[in-house]
Amino acid sequence: MGNIPLFIPKDIDKYFYNRNKDINKINFYLSGLHEDISQQLLITGYRGVGKTFLLHKIIKDINPNFLITYIDISSIYSENDGTLNSTILLTEILSKINQTLEEKDNGKFSKINSSIRRLITNIKLKKYDFNEITTIMDIPIPHYEDDYKKISKFVMQLPQKIVDNTEEVDGFIIIMDEIQMLKQMKKSESFFWLLRSHSQFQTNVSYILTGSTSKTSEIIEMINGETGAFGGRMIQLNIDPFTKEETYNYFKERMPEIQFTESGFERFYKCTRGIPAYINSFYNVLSSDIVYDDEEVKNTFYTSIDQILVMWIKVWGTLNEYEKKIIITIMENDQTTWNILDSKTDFSTSTINKYLNSLQNKGIVSYKNKLYILEDQMIKAWLEHEKQTRGFYPE
Repeated sequence: MGNIPLFIPKDIDKYFYNRNKDINKINFYLSGLHEDISQQLLITGYRGVGKTFLLHKIIKDINPNFLITYIDISSIYSENDGTLNSTILLTEILSKINQTLEEKDNGKFSKINSSIRRLITNIKLKKYDFNEITTIMDIPIPHYEDDYKKISKFVMQLPQKIVDNTEEVDGFIIIMDEIQMLKQMKKSESFFWLLRSHSQFQTNVSYILTGSTSKTSEIIEMINGETGAFGGRMIQLNIDPFTKEETYNYFKERMPEIQFTESGFERFYKCTRGIPAYINSFYNVLSSDIVYDDEEVKNTFYTSIDQILVMWIKVWGTLNEYEKKIIITIMENDQTTWNILDSKTDFSTSTINKYLNSLQNKGIVSYKNKLYILEDQMIKAWLEHEKQTRGFYPE
């Protein structure tokens, strides 16, 4: 038996499983681009449920009459040394659009590619004045005195202009992943309004926004809430974990060498909750020489917990002391209200609110029925195990 990759593999088809219903639904909405009907999609789901893998499968199999650009906001954030602002974001979007055109290998785009590359260089150098080039696809290029307003207009108009001027292209799809990172940007709400103000008049451009964030988070409200930029007009799709039956069939078809008793499989599903990231990392520590009953699954889970929950160990390392304290307080109190957080943490009101919002945007904490809860109980299992075995919570 071999290992299953925990990140996006080169051979997507070899490891992709079972999301036909979700793919068909997304492709149905995107197919409207052929008829000049654009839909904007917001895709949610638990951390590790496979949203990014699903989107890469769609990218791989996309209709050849569509151009598709994938933008990872977390990469932009890290590559710019933890700095994210509107100009950086728009420049990176422009760069990714240009990369899409280059990969299309269409001679018609060669002149556009060259012009956009020069524009990107000048934007990064804060040199917006062009002497020899005034437009790209009839869109005025930005000049220094116009700055952000012209840059944003240019980037937002470009995808539709490309479709309008290219006979064999019916639509342009722009995927923005890890959108929770946009909360690191000042005035992030204005970017969503910029997106909406242009997309509502574009008939051949679809945006897909996704990320690991709670459905009750501030950023989801900013995008698609009642008072948000799209005000509920963005189609919101949730990617669910595998059902018990789907998980069973996944093992039967892809990993038949692993044997469970009935109680062992029940325990395995209870541990992983059908989330592919946990299923795959758990599989990587299982043996084909053992028949796993309830007790064997539990023992394997706790002896290999750092490998199985490596995702949460990495996330924990990115949190600050306030976020960690709030998580531990929620974990230790079954009915966690705001007042309990206030009394147990000794943080100021503004600090509690700031980091609660941060944890919701990161998809770690949810607010339901006037209570704060952990979105994923796996982080609780890991923290409790650390406390039990080491005597203290991880720093």
